[in-house]
Amino acid sequence: YAPVAQLDRALDSGSKGHRFKSCRAYAQRFMLKIKFFLFYLTISISYGFPPIKLDDVDTFIISKYLGDTSYVKTLLDDDFKYYHTPYIGLGVKSNYVDGSLLVTRVINDSIRAYLNVGDRIYEHNGKIIDSLGLSTNGAVGEIQKLVIVKKGDSLFNEIMIPISENQYIDDKTTFLESIIRYNDVWYDFDLDIKDIIIKKNKIVVYYKWEGSKIEMGDVYSFSAIEIYTLNKKRNRILKIEGIWSEKQFRDQFN
Repeated sequence: YAPVAQLDRALDSGSKGHRFKSCRAYAQRFMLKIKFFLFYLTISISYGFPPIKLDDVDTFIISKYLGDTSYVKTLLDDDFKYYHTPYIGLGVKSNYVDGSLLVTRVINDSIRAYLNVGDRIYEHNGKIIDSLGLSTNGAVGEIQKLVIVKKGDSLFNEIMIPISENQYIDDKTTFLESIIRYNDVWYDFDLDIKDIIIKKNKIVVYYKWEGSKIEMGDVYSFSAIEIYTLNKKRNRILKIEGIWSEKQFRDQFN
């Protein structure tokens, strides 16, 4: 998965034919900035870091999508958590393998009574599973009918499982790993930071992202709002929370 579930939303809401200026053109400027920052880091260790400012947030966001973990991690608190935008679904992550969906992660612990890592899903609401995966429209609590084979078994079982609200949560390590994976997926991208509001230990960021997987390929896009919470000294990011969109609300309906 990707930060703020952005990869899934980008694939769902792409517009084709639009071209953009590459954010990777900033790479050289960022290398110089990082060299300066390493020097700044050496000095600051002795005196303590100053509060995070608007320019730091701007650089942090661009560095995140460049996969530049060396800069990003300098602004993260040791107890950092990234709360991806919640979504409505079955609460599992899966990959299509040999005609079924192989469950690779369980997001919502309450689902473990129904599904666990290694289980395979063959049918969903009477339809045979294909490579497009699950489409679980509906309200929280609405029942979905699955035909599965439990890990280590060969018998087909029919189960009834409710839709739930789910949310990925990354710590500092998994967040840094995820931005590298996300950057590897996209050939090119552009980032338009529309607004940054800082008030005490809270920062609200509004931006639009566009990306292409191949040179001159189709362009996918999404808009995001994130809330940053700083630590007591306001010099590290303690928490980032993704905000729901209207599309996520509408996606619950058939």
